[in-house]
Amino acid sequence: MKKLLGATLITLFAFSSSAAMHSLPFTQTDLEYVDESKTYDVDYHTISEITVEEVEIGDELVWAPQYKGFDKNLGEIIMVVDKLIALGKKIWTIVEAGKPVVTVDMGKPISVLPKTDSGQLAAFYDMDSWSMPMARTYKVSFKNGFGSSVIGFDYTVNFQWGGRYEYKGAYLTGLNVQASNVSVSWGFNFDASSELVSIVNHGSRDNPVAGAAVRVKYTAKSVLREIKTSESFHVTGNGQIQKLY
Repeated sequence: MKKLLGATLITLFAFSSSAAMHSLPFTQTDLEYVDESKTYDVDYHTISEITVEEVEIGDELVWAPQYKGFDKNLGEIIMVVDKLIALGKKIWTIVEAGKPVVTVDMGKPISVLPKTDSGQLAAFYDMDSWSMPMARTYKVSFKNGFGSSVIGFDYTVNFQWGGRYEYKGAYLTGLNVQASNVSVSWGFNFDASSELVSIVNHGSRDNPVAGAAVRVKYTAKSVLREIKTSESFHVTGNGQIQKLY
């Protein structure tokens, strides 16, 4: 088998024929060290397409009770923009070694709250009008050269929105991403993580509307190649969620 060591293959995909399903761009790089004594099926170990689509979810994935001490600590300060402050954990793992990470130690969910002189915890307890938890689930599939799904999983975005402080604003809390239904075929490894990329004020200084952009990053490996891709979404204090492809 002829191998191009160190070469990077960049594959770009446009929207698929289904309005609900999209293909993601990705990079695929030959591994530097491959066992020359073995014969590999290139089509099996090479990814040809990565797709993502929104799916219906069960109630068990909405606001999963995976965080302890939420009422004691909102997490570390991640970033500050204008009159907004983001607290929680900037980067967190959702899939590790092909298994979903759902533990009480994975970190605090993200909150985007008003920046006040009284302290963010005090401000949080003075807030009202929070919505019921909102959740959206997306199914991701890595297909090989045979068109078979060799890596698949669902991830769910949870958050609450609409919180007001002193009868103004629309803020976010409990924003997190969790994985489920992970399947990884023989010969592949898979990891995924989430990261808060930015926060923004969609409103005015006197009446802020919080927004937060989160990126989900994937790294997969076969015995021949490493595959990397990512996708992003944006949520707002008005209860909107938009996928960014």
